[in-house]
Amino acid sequence: MTTAPSTSGRLLPAPHSPVVPPQRAAGANAHLNSRFADDVWSLAPLIENPSTGTSSIHWRNCPEPFQAELRLLVWTLINKELRPTFLRERARTLRSRTSVAGTTTTVRVWMHLARWLTGRGLDTLADCDSGVLDAYATHLRERGGSRSSVAQALLALTRLWAFDELTARPVGIGRPPWDEHGVDDYLPAATTRGGENATEAIAETTMGPLLVWAMRMVDDLADDILAAWAEHQQVPVVAKATTPTETGLAALDAYTHRLDATGALVPVIRYRGRIVLARQYIAVLTGASMDQVNLYAKRGLTRAARLRPGPCPLRTPIRGTVHGQPWREAVNLDEAATLMRHLGTACFIVIAYLTGMRPGEVLGLHTGCCPNPPPEPDGNPGRHLIRGREFKTARDEDGNHLSRGTERALPWVAIAPVVNAIRVLERMVPDGHLLFDSRTHHFATVRPATGSLVAGAMVRRIEDFITWANTEAARHGLARETIPPDPHGRVASARFRRTLAWHIARRPGGLVALAIQYGHLRTTISAGYASRSRDGIHVLLDIETVRAVGDTVTGLHQHLEDGGGISGPAARRAIQAAARAPEFAGTVITATTARRYLANDDLLIYDNPHTLLMCVYKRDQALCHRDSAAATPTLDHCVAGCPNIARTDHHADHLRDRARALARKAAHLPVPLAQRLTTTAERLDALADRHHFDRQILQEGP
Repeated sequence: MTTAPSTSGRLLPAPHSPVVPPQRAAGANAHLNSRFADDVWSLAPLIENPSTGTSSIHWRNCPEPFQAELRLLVWTLINKELRPTFLRERARTLRSRTSVAGTTTTVRVWMHLARWLTGRGLDTLADCDSGVLDAYATHLRERGGSRSSVAQALLALTRLWAFDELTARPVGIGRPPWDEHGVDDYLPAATTRGGENATEAIAETTMGPLLVWAMRMVDDLADDILAAWAEHQQVPVVAKATTPTETGLAALDAYTHRLDATGALVPVIRYRGRIVLARQYIAVLTGASMDQVNLYAKRGLTRAARLRPGPCPLRTPIRGTVHGQPWREAVNLDEAATLMRHLGTACFIVIAYLTGMRPGEVLGLHTGCCPNPPPEPDGNPGRHLIRGREFKTARDEDGNHLSRGTERALPWVAIAPVVNAIRVLERMVPDGHLLFDSRTHHFATVRPATGSLVAGAMVRRIEDFITWANTEAARHGLARETIPPDPHGRVASARFRRTLAWHIARRPGGLVALAIQYGHLRTTISAGYASRSRDGIHVLLDIETVRAVGDTVTGLHQHLEDGGGISGPAARRAIQAAARAPEFAGTVITATTARRYLANDDLLIYDNPHTLLMCVYKRDQALCHRDSAAATPTLDHCVAGCPNIARTDHHADHLRDRARALARKAAHLPVPLAQRLTTTAERLDALADRHHFDRQILQEGP
C-alpha cells in the first residue's frame, strides 16, 4: 500500500492506495478494489454475501469543497476501527466497524451534511462545531423523517466525529451534543413499528393460487421444462457442427417446398426485439448445414417467415399435466429460456414460503445442502435437513457484522415440496455452485456475474411468474386458480416469511393451510418446522399469534356489547377477557409485548373456525396438552368437554347451518352413510340447543 506520512505521525493514503485494505478484500470481488483517487469507490471487495448486490460511493455527489476532507474520513471509516474505550462509554449497539450497508448509509449522511453546510455558506467541516451540529440535528428532526431514520443519521454523525480523531489529518469537527446530553430530545416522536415485523402478510387469495402454481411447476412440469432446455441448448451446437451433404440439402428442399405448397407457418424466433427466421432450428430439423439454410433464406425463406411467422416446437415429449390434461402440445424453442426462469422462481417461492427462511438464506444455499438422510432405526425414512448460512445476525467476536455469514447451528427441516424444489435446482446449476447462481439463472443472456441472484431481482421474477401463471390459468380455463393482485402491493421476497407466520398463527394447530387446501401437503409445526426454535421466525409467530388473539378478543367484546351471548365451561373467563379488549387497541405488537401477552392466561382466546368454538386457553386445564403445558393450544386436537371451550351465538348459528347441510346430503345417500351423517347432524343441533340453554350475556349496571 502506497502511503505518505502526516504531521500527526499517521500515514495518509496516496492517490493509488487501495480503498479496501487487502486483508479485508473478499475473495470473488477482491479484483474490484478501487483506488483512493478514483471518482467511484466500489465496496464490492467487502461483500461476501452471495445475494447482496454490489454498492459504490460516487464522489460526484459530494460538494467539491468537502471532497478532500470526506475522502480521507471515508477511507479511515473503511480502513480503521473505533477505539475500545470509545465503544465502552457508549451504546452497546455501536460497533467498531460498520457493515457495507452501514458504510453506504453513513457516507450518504456525511455527504448530505456537506450539502447542507454548503447551503449555509460553509466550505469546511472545521466549521462544524457543536452548535452547527445541533442546528443540523434540528433540521433532520423537523423535515419529517421517522424516528429510526433520524437516530441512524445522528449515529452516523457521531461516527464522523469519532473517525475524524482517527484520521492522519483531523479536521476538528465538534462533539455532537447528543453524544454528551442524550439523543431523545433530537428525535421525532415514536411512530408505528418498522422493519420485518411491519411487513404485511401476502393475502390468502393471492398466496393460495401462487403456491399452487409454484408447486405445480416444480412437481408436475419441471421434467418437461428441463428436458426442453437441454434440447434448446443442443440446437446451436448441432446446427454449427452439421456439414453440408446432399441428403441434408434434399431434406431442406423438400421442407421448404412443403411450406410453400401448404402455406404452413415458418419457424421464427425473437432476436434482439425482432422476429427473425429460426435458421439453426431449421438446420437441426432438416439435417442441413447452416450454409445451406442461409442459401435458402436468401431464396425466399426469410420473406416467407415475415409473412407467415410460426413457432419452433421442440421434440421433447410432454408428460406433465394440469388437472389431468397435457399442459402443452410442445415447448417452443423461443420459450424454453423463459420457462427455465419461471421454474427457478417457482423453486424460490416454494423454499422461501415453506421453510420461513429469509431471502438471503434461500439465495445463499448451495448444491448438496439437503442430502438424502439415512433411515431411522425403526426403518422409517429419515427427515431431510437443509444446512446453510445465516447472514442478518452473523457477527464476529467483536460484534461486527460478517458479510460472509455464519453456518447455522440448527439446520432447517425440509418437507417434501421443499426437497423437490432443491432437487430441481440441483439439476439446473453445476455441482458445487449456489442453487440460485446468477450466471446460470440468466438463461436468455450470458452475464459475467458472481454470486447469486439478489432479492430485488426475485421481486421482478415473481411478478413475471404471476403474469405467466395467470396466462396459463386462462389458457386452461382455470379461472379459480388465477392469482389476483395483493392488496398491499408487490409480492416482495421478504413477505413469504411473514406470510408463513401469519398462516401458522391463524390456522388450527399451525397447519400450513394453503398447501392443505390444495391437497399437496399436511404438516404441523412440531412435525415439520420446529419453528419456535428456528432463528427468529418464532418471534414472527409470537407476534402473529398475539395479533390473532387481539382480533378474537376485540370481536368478542363487540359481540357482547351488541347483546350477543356466549356459552361453555369457559364462558365467564371469556367475558372477563373480552372486557380487556381496549388493551389491544392501538398497541404496537412487538416481540416484547407479544411475549408479555402470551404469558398472561387471562387474555388468551383463540378462535377455531373448523370446530366452531373458542379456546379460552389455560395451560393447566388444556386437554389438547395432556403431557405438557404448552404456551399455545393445539387447535386441531380439541377435545370435547375441555374446560377451555366457549361458543358464541355465531358459532351456534354455524352449527345449525352445518347440521342442515349434512341432513340434506344424507337424503341422497345409501342408508349406512346417511345414518352416519344424520347422527352427526343431530349432535351438532344438540350443541346449538345447549348453547342457547346455557347462553350468558353481559349484565347491565355496574
